[in-house]
Amino acid sequence: MQQVSSSNKKTYIAAIVVLLLISLGCYVYLTLTKLAYLQNGTVLVLPVNLTSDKIEPQWNRYAAMDMLIHQLNLGVNYPLLQTEDIINIISLISRKHSDKAADIQQIMAISGAVLVIESSIKGTNNQYQLAFTLHKQHSSESDVVNVASIEQALLTAAELINQQVHPQHSKITEQFDSRFSPPQLIHAIALMQGGDSVAAEEQLSALIDTAPDNLVALRLLAMIQLQRHQYQRLNSTLTAAIIEASRQKDERELARFRLLLAQSYTETNKIEHALSVLSIAKTNAAKVQDWLTLGYISQLAGVINQRIGRNADAREQFKKAIEYHKMMGYPVGQTQALNDLAELEMVEHNYPQAYRYINRSYELVAHRRLDDLETSTLKIMSKIENKMQHR
Repeated sequence: MQQVSSSNKKTYIAAIVVLLLISLGCYVYLTLTKLAYLQNGTVLVLPVNLTSDKIEPQWNRYAAMDMLIHQLNLGVNYPLLQTEDIINIISLISRKHSDKAADIQQIMAISGAVLVIESSIKGTNNQYQLAFTLHKQHSSESDVVNVASIEQALLTAAELINQQVHPQHSKITEQFDSRFSPPQLIHAIALMQGGDSVAAEEQLSALIDTAPDNLVALRLLAMIQLQRHQYQRLNSTLTAAIIEASRQKDERELARFRLLLAQSYTETNKIEHALSVLSIAKTNAAKVQDWLTLGYISQLAGVINQRIGRNADAREQFKKAIEYHKMMGYPVGQTQALNDLAELEMVEHNYPQAYRYINRSYELVAHRRLDDLETSTLKIMSKIENKMQHR
Protein backbone atom coordinates (compact mmCIF):
# COMPACT_ATOMS: atom_id res chain seq x y z
CA MET A 1 0.00 0.00 0.00
CA GLN A 2 2.86 2.35 0.82
CA GLN A 3 4.39 1.76 -2.62
CA VAL A 4 1.11 2.59 -4.35
CA SER A 5 0.69 5.69 -2.21
CA SER A 6 4.24 6.81 -2.94
CA SER A 7 3.72 6.24 -6.67
CA ASN A 8 0.49 8.26 -6.66
CA LYS A 9 2.22 11.03 -4.76
CA LYS A 10 5.01 11.22 -7.33
CA THR A 11 2.48 11.28 -10.17
CA TYR A 12 0.56 14.07 -8.42
CA ILE A 13 3.71 16.16 -7.91
CA ALA A 14 4.76 15.60 -11.52
CA ALA A 15 1.33 16.76 -12.73
CA ILE A 16 1.59 19.94 -10.64
CA VAL A 17 5.07 20.65 -12.03
CA VAL A 18 3.81 20.19 -15.59
CA LEU A 19 0.86 22.52 -14.96
CA LEU A 20 3.16 25.15 -13.47
CA LEU A 21 5.49 24.92 -16.47
CA ILE A 22 2.54 25.23 -18.87
CA SER A 23 1.22 28.25 -16.94
CA LEU A 24 4.65 29.87 -16.94
CA GLY A 25 5.01 29.20 -20.64
CA CYS A 26 1.61 30.74 -21.36
CA TYR A 27 2.49 33.81 -19.28
CA VAL A 28 5.80 34.30 -21.09
CA TYR A 29 4.12 33.77 -24.47
CA LEU A 30 1.35 36.26 -23.74
CA THR A 31 3.84 38.79 -22.41
CA LEU A 32 6.04 38.50 -25.49
CA THR A 33 2.98 38.59 -27.74
CA LYS A 34 1.78 41.81 -26.11
CA LEU A 35 5.21 43.43 -26.52
CA ALA A 36 5.30 42.43 -30.19
CA TYR A 37 1.69 43.52 -30.54
CA LEU A 38 2.50 47.15 -29.75
CA GLN A 39 6.02 48.51 -29.47
CA ASN A 40 6.72 51.25 -26.94
CA GLY A 41 6.17 54.77 -28.23
CA THR A 42 3.92 57.78 -28.58
CA VAL A 43 0.13 57.59 -28.87
CA LEU A 44 -1.84 60.08 -30.99
CA VAL A 45 -5.60 60.54 -30.61
CA LEU A 46 -7.29 62.05 -33.67
CA PRO A 47 -10.12 64.61 -33.38
CA VAL A 48 -13.42 62.81 -32.77
CA ASN A 49 -15.90 62.97 -35.65
CA LEU A 50 -19.32 63.95 -34.26
CA THR A 51 -22.55 63.36 -36.19
CA SER A 52 -25.78 63.76 -34.27
CA ASP A 53 -29.16 65.43 -34.58
CA LYS A 54 -28.54 67.13 -31.24
CA ILE A 55 -25.09 67.90 -29.80
CA GLU A 56 -24.70 69.81 -26.54
CA PRO A 57 -22.85 73.15 -26.88
CA GLN A 58 -19.76 72.01 -24.95
CA TRP A 59 -18.96 69.27 -27.47
CA ASN A 60 -16.93 69.58 -30.66
CA ARG A 61 -14.32 67.36 -32.30
CA TYR A 62 -11.43 68.91 -30.34
CA ALA A 63 -13.20 68.96 -26.96
CA ALA A 64 -14.13 65.29 -27.37
CA MET A 65 -10.55 64.43 -28.37
CA ASP A 66 -9.25 66.42 -25.38
CA MET A 67 -11.45 64.50 -22.96
CA LEU A 68 -10.49 61.14 -24.46
CA ILE A 69 -6.79 62.00 -24.08
CA HIS A 70 -7.37 63.09 -20.48
CA GLN A 71 -9.09 59.81 -19.61
CA LEU A 72 -6.40 57.58 -21.13
CA ASN A 73 -3.86 56.10 -18.73
CA LEU A 74 -1.50 54.04 -20.87
CA GLY A 75 1.62 53.97 -18.68
CA VAL A 76 5.10 55.42 -19.08
CA ASN A 77 5.83 53.36 -22.20
CA TYR A 78 3.06 55.06 -24.18
CA PRO A 79 3.25 58.86 -23.74
CA LEU A 80 0.29 60.76 -25.15
CA LEU A 81 0.56 63.71 -27.50
CA GLN A 82 -1.51 66.60 -26.14
CA THR A 83 -4.47 68.13 -27.97
CA GLU A 84 -2.67 71.27 -29.16
CA ASP A 85 0.33 69.22 -30.36
CA ILE A 86 -2.00 67.01 -32.40
CA ILE A 87 -3.73 70.05 -33.92
CA ASN A 88 -0.31 71.41 -34.94
CA ILE A 89 0.73 68.08 -36.50
CA ILE A 90 -2.54 67.79 -38.43
CA SER A 91 -2.13 71.40 -39.63
CA LEU A 92 1.41 70.59 -40.80
CA ILE A 93 0.17 67.59 -42.77
CA SER A 94 -2.77 69.58 -44.19
CA ARG A 95 -0.40 72.23 -45.56
CA LYS A 96 1.53 69.50 -47.37
CA HIS A 97 -1.53 67.68 -48.72
CA SER A 98 -4.24 70.32 -48.96
CA ASP A 99 -6.01 68.43 -51.75
CA LYS A 100 -6.77 65.33 -49.68
CA ALA A 101 -7.15 64.08 -46.14
CA ALA A 102 -4.02 62.70 -44.52
CA ASP A 103 -3.92 58.93 -44.16
CA ILE A 104 -2.90 57.08 -41.02
CA GLN A 105 0.55 56.17 -42.35
CA GLN A 106 1.33 59.85 -43.06
CA ILE A 107 0.22 60.78 -39.56
CA MET A 108 2.41 58.06 -38.05
CA ALA A 109 5.41 59.07 -40.15
CA ILE A 110 5.32 62.76 -39.25
CA SER A 111 4.21 62.42 -35.62
CA GLY A 112 6.34 59.39 -34.78
CA ALA A 113 3.32 57.74 -33.13
CA VAL A 114 3.21 53.94 -32.78
CA LEU A 115 -0.54 53.99 -32.13
CA VAL A 116 -3.17 56.28 -33.68
CA ILE A 117 -6.67 56.26 -32.19
CA GLU A 118 -9.45 57.16 -34.62
CA SER A 119 -13.03 57.55 -33.39
CA SER A 120 -16.48 58.80 -34.30
CA ILE A 121 -19.71 59.36 -32.40
CA LYS A 122 -23.20 59.05 -33.86
CA GLY A 123 -26.29 59.91 -31.88
CA THR A 124 -30.07 59.90 -32.17
CA ASN A 125 -32.79 60.14 -29.51
CA ASN A 126 -30.31 60.45 -26.64
CA GLN A 127 -28.53 57.25 -27.66
CA TYR A 128 -24.90 57.49 -28.73
CA GLN A 129 -22.64 55.03 -30.49
CA LEU A 130 -18.88 55.54 -30.36
CA ALA A 131 -16.84 53.51 -32.82
CA PHE A 132 -13.06 53.55 -32.44
CA THR A 133 -10.11 51.98 -34.22
CA LEU A 134 -6.62 51.44 -32.83
CA HIS A 135 -4.22 51.80 -35.74
CA LYS A 136 -0.79 50.23 -35.36
CA GLN A 137 1.97 50.16 -37.96
CA HIS A 138 0.76 47.04 -39.76
CA SER A 139 -2.62 46.22 -38.24
CA SER A 140 -5.69 47.70 -36.58
CA GLU A 141 -8.45 46.73 -34.16
CA SER A 142 -11.93 48.21 -33.83
CA ASP A 143 -14.66 48.27 -31.21
CA VAL A 144 -18.01 49.96 -30.55
CA VAL A 145 -19.76 51.24 -27.42
CA ASN A 146 -23.42 52.23 -27.05
CA VAL A 147 -24.41 54.55 -24.20
CA ALA A 148 -26.76 57.40 -23.27
CA SER A 149 -24.39 60.40 -23.49
CA ILE A 150 -21.29 61.64 -25.30
CA GLU A 151 -19.40 61.91 -22.02
CA GLN A 152 -20.20 58.31 -21.10
CA ALA A 153 -19.22 57.17 -24.59
CA LEU A 154 -15.78 58.75 -24.20
CA LEU A 155 -15.32 57.38 -20.68
CA THR A 156 -16.28 53.86 -21.75
CA ALA A 157 -14.06 53.94 -24.84
CA ALA A 158 -11.12 55.23 -22.78
CA GLU A 159 -11.52 52.39 -20.30
CA LEU A 160 -11.59 49.78 -23.09
CA ILE A 161 -8.44 51.27 -24.66
CA ASN A 162 -6.72 51.41 -21.26
CA GLN A 163 -7.48 47.72 -20.72
CA GLN A 164 -6.03 46.76 -24.10
CA VAL A 165 -2.85 48.83 -23.97
CA HIS A 166 -2.13 49.04 -20.23
CA PRO A 167 -4.10 46.41 -18.27
CA GLN A 168 -2.48 47.46 -14.96
CA HIS A 169 -3.80 51.03 -15.26
CA SER A 170 -5.65 52.81 -12.48
CA LYS A 171 -9.11 53.96 -13.49
CA ILE A 172 -9.65 57.72 -13.91
CA THR A 173 -13.03 59.05 -12.81
CA GLU A 174 -12.31 62.71 -12.02
CA GLN A 175 -14.42 65.51 -13.45
CA PHE A 176 -12.94 67.06 -16.59
CA ASP A 177 -14.03 70.17 -18.48
CA SER A 178 -12.16 70.68 -21.73
CA ARG A 179 -10.68 74.08 -22.48
CA PHE A 180 -11.50 73.39 -26.13
CA SER A 181 -15.28 73.58 -25.57
CA PRO A 182 -15.95 77.27 -26.47
CA PRO A 183 -17.08 77.70 -30.12
CA GLN A 184 -15.05 80.93 -30.33
CA LEU A 185 -11.87 78.98 -29.62
CA ILE A 186 -12.62 76.46 -32.36
CA HIS A 187 -13.35 79.31 -34.77
CA ALA A 188 -10.07 81.00 -33.82
CA ILE A 189 -8.11 77.78 -34.43
CA ALA A 190 -9.70 77.47 -37.89
CA LEU A 191 -8.78 81.09 -38.66
CA MET A 192 -5.18 80.49 -37.56
CA GLN A 193 -4.98 77.39 -39.74
CA GLY A 194 -6.28 79.48 -42.63
CA GLY A 195 -3.63 82.16 -42.04
CA ASP A 196 -5.98 84.91 -40.80
CA SER A 197 -4.19 85.82 -37.57
CA VAL A 198 -5.93 89.22 -37.29
CA ALA A 199 -9.42 87.73 -37.14
CA ALA A 200 -8.16 84.92 -34.89
CA GLU A 201 -6.73 87.48 -32.46
CA GLU A 202 -10.10 89.25 -32.32
CA GLN A 203 -11.90 85.97 -31.56
CA LEU A 204 -9.43 85.01 -28.84
CA SER A 205 -9.49 88.45 -27.21
CA ALA A 206 -13.30 88.36 -27.09
CA LEU A 207 -13.23 84.87 -25.56
CA ILE A 208 -10.66 85.87 -22.93
CA ASP A 209 -12.85 88.83 -21.92
CA THR A 210 -15.57 86.35 -20.91
CA ALA A 211 -13.33 83.41 -19.90
CA PRO A 212 -10.03 84.83 -18.56
CA ASP A 213 -9.16 81.42 -17.07
CA ASN A 214 -9.00 79.64 -20.46
CA LEU A 215 -5.27 78.93 -20.69
CA VAL A 216 -5.44 77.57 -24.24
CA ALA A 217 -7.01 80.81 -25.49
CA LEU A 218 -4.35 82.82 -23.66
CA ARG A 219 -1.52 80.77 -25.16
CA LEU A 220 -2.90 80.94 -28.70
CA LEU A 221 -3.27 84.71 -28.34
CA ALA A 222 0.33 84.94 -27.10
CA MET A 223 1.53 82.87 -30.08
CA ILE A 224 -0.17 85.27 -32.50
CA GLN A 225 1.26 88.32 -30.73
CA LEU A 226 4.76 86.80 -30.84
CA GLN A 227 4.34 86.01 -34.53
CA ARG A 228 3.25 89.61 -35.19
CA HIS A 229 6.05 91.08 -32.99
CA GLN A 230 3.54 92.77 -30.67
CA TYR A 231 5.91 92.57 -27.72
CA GLN A 232 4.12 94.96 -25.34
CA ARG A 233 0.78 93.20 -25.81
CA LEU A 234 2.56 89.86 -25.57
CA ASN A 235 4.14 90.80 -22.25
CA SER A 236 0.74 91.74 -20.82
CA THR A 237 -0.85 88.53 -22.11
CA LEU A 238 1.91 86.30 -20.74
CA THR A 239 1.96 88.06 -17.37
CA ALA A 240 -1.76 87.39 -16.94
CA ALA A 241 -1.40 83.86 -18.31
CA ILE A 242 1.43 82.88 -15.95
CA ILE A 243 -0.51 84.21 -12.96
CA GLU A 244 -3.61 82.23 -14.00
CA ALA A 245 -1.66 79.05 -14.77
CA SER A 246 0.05 79.31 -11.38
CA ARG A 247 -3.35 79.67 -9.71
CA GLN A 248 -4.55 76.54 -11.54
CA LYS A 249 -1.26 74.74 -10.74
CA ASP A 250 -0.90 73.79 -14.41
CA GLU A 251 2.80 72.98 -14.84
CA ARG A 252 2.45 72.06 -18.52
CA GLU A 253 0.95 75.42 -19.45
CA LEU A 254 3.43 77.28 -17.23
CA ALA A 255 6.26 75.64 -19.17
CA ARG A 256 4.77 76.61 -22.52
CA PHE A 257 3.97 80.18 -21.47
CA ARG A 258 7.53 80.63 -20.22
CA LEU A 259 8.92 79.18 -23.45
CA LEU A 260 6.97 81.86 -25.36
CA LEU A 261 8.28 84.51 -22.95
CA ALA A 262 11.85 83.32 -23.51
CA GLN A 263 11.32 83.49 -27.27
CA SER A 264 10.15 87.10 -26.96
CA TYR A 265 13.17 87.95 -24.79
CA THR A 266 15.45 86.34 -27.38
CA GLU A 267 13.92 88.36 -30.21
CA THR A 268 14.33 91.59 -28.21
CA ASN A 269 17.95 90.76 -27.21
CA LYS A 270 17.22 90.22 -23.51
CA ILE A 271 19.42 87.15 -23.58
CA GLU A 272 20.11 86.61 -19.87
CA HIS A 273 16.40 87.07 -19.09
CA ALA A 274 15.62 84.43 -21.72
CA LEU A 275 18.01 81.88 -20.20
CA SER A 276 16.65 82.52 -16.71
CA VAL A 277 13.05 82.01 -17.84
CA LEU A 278 14.00 78.85 -19.75
CA SER A 279 15.52 77.38 -16.59
CA ILE A 280 12.19 77.80 -14.77
CA ALA A 281 10.26 76.50 -17.78
CA LYS A 282 12.41 73.37 -17.82
CA THR A 283 11.47 72.68 -14.19
CA ASN A 284 7.77 73.12 -15.01
CA ALA A 285 7.93 70.77 -18.00
CA ALA A 286 9.97 68.13 -16.15
CA LYS A 287 7.35 67.88 -13.40
CA VAL A 288 4.75 66.65 -15.91
CA GLN A 289 7.21 64.87 -18.25
CA ASP A 290 6.32 67.13 -21.17
CA TRP A 291 9.12 65.83 -23.39
CA LEU A 292 8.16 67.86 -26.46
CA THR A 293 8.29 71.15 -24.57
CA LEU A 294 11.55 70.10 -22.90
CA GLY A 295 12.94 69.44 -26.37
CA TYR A 296 12.03 72.92 -27.61
CA ILE A 297 13.28 74.54 -24.38
CA SER A 298 16.66 72.85 -24.84
CA GLN A 299 16.75 73.78 -28.50
CA LEU A 300 16.13 77.47 -27.77
CA ALA A 301 18.71 77.36 -24.97
CA GLY A 302 21.18 75.99 -27.52
CA VAL A 303 20.44 78.79 -29.99
CA ILE A 304 20.87 81.44 -27.28
CA ASN A 305 24.13 79.95 -25.98
CA GLN A 306 25.56 79.78 -29.49
CA ARG A 307 24.59 83.41 -30.09
CA ILE A 308 26.64 84.55 -27.08
CA GLY A 309 29.61 82.32 -27.90
CA ARG A 310 29.02 79.52 -25.39
CA ASN A 311 29.37 76.82 -28.01
CA ALA A 312 30.06 73.95 -25.60
CA ASP A 313 26.85 74.75 -23.70
CA ALA A 314 24.99 75.12 -27.00
CA ARG A 315 26.19 71.70 -28.15
CA GLU A 316 25.02 70.11 -24.90
CA GLN A 317 21.57 71.73 -25.19
CA PHE A 318 21.10 70.65 -28.82
CA LYS A 319 21.98 67.06 -27.85
CA LYS A 320 19.48 67.20 -24.99
CA ALA A 321 16.84 68.47 -27.41
CA ILE A 322 17.42 65.46 -29.67
CA GLU A 323 17.10 63.07 -26.72
CA TYR A 324 13.86 64.65 -25.50
CA HIS A 325 12.32 64.49 -28.97
CA LYS A 326 13.48 60.88 -29.29
CA MET A 327 11.55 60.07 -26.13
CA MET A 328 8.40 61.08 -28.00
CA GLY A 329 9.65 59.63 -31.29
CA TYR A 330 9.08 63.08 -32.80
CA PRO A 331 11.09 63.32 -36.06
CA VAL A 332 10.44 67.03 -36.73
CA GLY A 333 12.05 68.12 -33.46
CA GLN A 334 14.95 65.68 -33.93
CA THR A 335 15.63 67.01 -37.43
CA GLN A 336 15.57 70.65 -36.32
CA ALA A 337 18.00 69.98 -33.46
CA LEU A 338 20.32 67.90 -35.68
CA ASN A 339 20.40 70.77 -38.18
CA ASP A 340 21.31 73.17 -35.36
CA LEU A 341 24.09 70.83 -34.25
CA ALA A 342 25.43 70.51 -37.79
CA GLU A 343 25.57 74.30 -38.19
CA LEU A 344 27.33 74.66 -34.83
CA GLU A 345 29.99 72.11 -35.82
CA MET A 346 30.42 73.88 -39.15
CA VAL A 347 31.07 77.18 -37.33
CA GLU A 348 33.77 75.41 -35.31
CA HIS A 349 35.23 73.89 -38.53
CA ASN A 350 34.39 70.33 -37.40
CA TYR A 351 33.21 69.46 -40.89
CA PRO A 352 33.25 65.63 -40.67
CA GLN A 353 31.14 65.77 -37.48
CA ALA A 354 28.86 68.39 -39.04
CA TYR A 355 28.35 66.10 -42.03
CA ARG A 356 27.50 63.14 -39.79
CA TYR A 357 24.79 65.20 -38.07
CA ILE A 358 23.32 66.58 -41.28
CA ASN A 359 23.34 63.11 -42.84
CA ARG A 360 21.36 61.76 -39.87
CA SER A 361 18.98 64.66 -40.27
CA TYR A 362 18.43 64.04 -43.97
CA GLU A 363 17.80 60.34 -43.33
CA LEU A 364 14.93 61.37 -41.05
CA VAL A 365 13.63 63.87 -43.62
CA ALA A 366 13.64 61.27 -46.38
CA HIS A 367 12.31 58.36 -44.32
CA ARG A 368 9.56 60.37 -42.62
CA ARG A 369 8.73 62.53 -45.65
CA LEU A 370 9.33 65.80 -43.79
CA ASP A 371 8.96 67.94 -46.90
CA ASP A 372 8.86 71.25 -44.98
CA LEU A 373 12.38 70.58 -43.67
CA GLU A 374 13.91 69.14 -46.84
CA THR A 375 15.02 72.44 -48.41
CA SER A 376 16.67 73.82 -45.27
CA THR A 377 18.37 70.48 -44.52
CA LEU A 378 19.77 70.14 -48.05
CA LYS A 379 20.99 73.74 -47.94
CA ILE A 380 23.02 73.04 -44.78
CA MET A 381 24.32 69.80 -46.29
CA SER A 382 25.47 71.66 -49.41
CA LYS A 383 27.32 74.27 -47.32
CA ILE A 384 29.12 71.56 -45.36
CA GLU A 385 30.09 69.67 -48.53
CA ASN A 386 31.51 72.88 -50.03
CA LYS A 387 33.54 73.54 -46.89
CA MET A 388 34.91 69.98 -46.91
CA GLN A 389 35.94 70.28 -50.58
CA HIS A 390 37.83 73.55 -50.01
CA ARG A 391 39.68 72.68 -46.80
